[in-house]
Amino acid sequence: MLPAGAETLADLAPGSATTTCGENAVRSIDSKPARAGRVSGGRALFRAVTAGLLLAASALGAPAQGLIRDAEVERTLDRIAEPVFQGGGVSPSSIKLYIIGDSSLNAFVAGGRNIFINTGMLMRLTRARQIQAVLAHELGHINGGHLARRGLDTEGATGAAAVGILLAIAAGIAGSPDAAGAIFTGSQSVLQRSFLQFSRGEEASADQAGLTYMERAGINPTGMREVLDILRGQEQMMGRNVDPYALTHPMSVDRMLLAERRIDSSPFRDKPDDPDLAYWVERMRAKLEGFTKRPETVLESLPNDDSEFTLVRRAVALHRLPDPKGAMQAMDRLLAKRPGDPFYLELKAQILLESGRVAESVPFYRRAAAAAPKEPLIAAELAHALIALDDGTGNSKGNAEALTILKKATRDDPANGIALRDLALAYARDGQEGLAALATAERYALRTDFADVIRHARHAVAVLPEGSPGWLRAQDLILVAERMEKKRQ
Repeated sequence: MLPAGAETLADLAPGSATTTCGENAVRSIDSKPARAGRVSGGRALFRAVTAGLLLAASALGAPAQGLIRDAEVERTLDRIAEPVFQGGGVSPSSIKLYIIGDSSLNAFVAGGRNIFINTGMLMRLTRARQIQAVLAHELGHINGGHLARRGLDTEGATGAAAVGILLAIAAGIAGSPDAAGAIFTGSQSVLQRSFLQFSRGEEASADQAGLTYMERAGINPTGMREVLDILRGQEQMMGRNVDPYALTHPMSVDRMLLAERRIDSSPFRDKPDDPDLAYWVERMRAKLEGFTKRPETVLESLPNDDSEFTLVRRAVALHRLPDPKGAMQAMDRLLAKRPGDPFYLELKAQILLESGRVAESVPFYRRAAAAAPKEPLIAAELAHALIALDDGTGNSKGNAEALTILKKATRDDPANGIALRDLALAYARDGQEGLAALATAERYALRTDFADVIRHARHAVAVLPEGSPGWLRAQDLILVAERMEKKRQ
């Protein structure tokens, strides 16, 4: 489980012990697959850069940590969000959810149909209906056009503010959140006024729209009341360690009263929680807690039992100590409870790989990928482990298979930076220099490192056959990178 770049999720917790092989689990900035053709290279890069711009906007009041990619957490949020989005009259696939590795309580909309939610928010909210209330409220902002009416789109960030954003992303994705925060300082006040802050009227409007979506979906609206109570408590802190959500989503007495009336009159106000969603929410929180809190703190707080979520927390915390033997024992108990679970198989494989037991990790990655064939993140993790299988000559025994897997995985998830790095390595080992340079250029594009994009894309153009798909894509990357580099300057 990694944020964008090569940090482990454990790096987000203070004083945690980490290893260096954990690049296999959570991936870089996500994007929808690009269509084939000459324009797709520029569009895919632009989507990745846009995601980067949006991430920088989230750094107000907190260090930039990076986007978190994890197949299990993403699928859990999809389950939670689907009825809300359907109730809001939008296709679930048309709204992009991003998870930010930050402990503060925050969620926001930026750059169109993109909802960002912090790991701190996911840890603070304990029930699916509460997360659904937050998502419904943010969808209210999207459908209400609250950003569009003020011209608040990432393309509109120019001059010094745009440079601050791009530099912050370049530093943050490279694994230096402190540097990102320092570089970003000069742009924060501009961004806070421009990107995130809503008026009290817009907040009340988003509440009411969100409650409508929840009612259409048959969701208990009490979740909205519970979230508003949390926010009211934050505002009463009067600026002392107040979370960003309270600052950018202002409360008012009228807003509370309007929401209370709708909630009290809802026919679903006493509806019990969906047990399936409750299971997945608690499981997600167990995993996030294991990876983001100090492992000693997690272990001290655990009950003395072998319940499923206790085992999740214990396995991850022991892995991070590190205590690989204890972590494996906990994982074996978990898999005895759910032997075919792809995400538990993936987690066991990750622990094995990060403990240096590369060959042993591969069968578990294979089982995870077979059980979840539509998860490109897991497929890319399998390929990463195959590449790490050294045959003693500096090459990989699994390079050919890894190359086949990575071609598909990066098509399905074209903005997976670590997979692109592995793809470049696999191409290089296979003697395909031009395609290795192209994959490297695409990886640098995700980091908004446009000088390196241009350098590697030009190398790809020089090596690849003129007019070939890779040659055309490299040309597209050069054009977009040169345009973005000029804007940065």
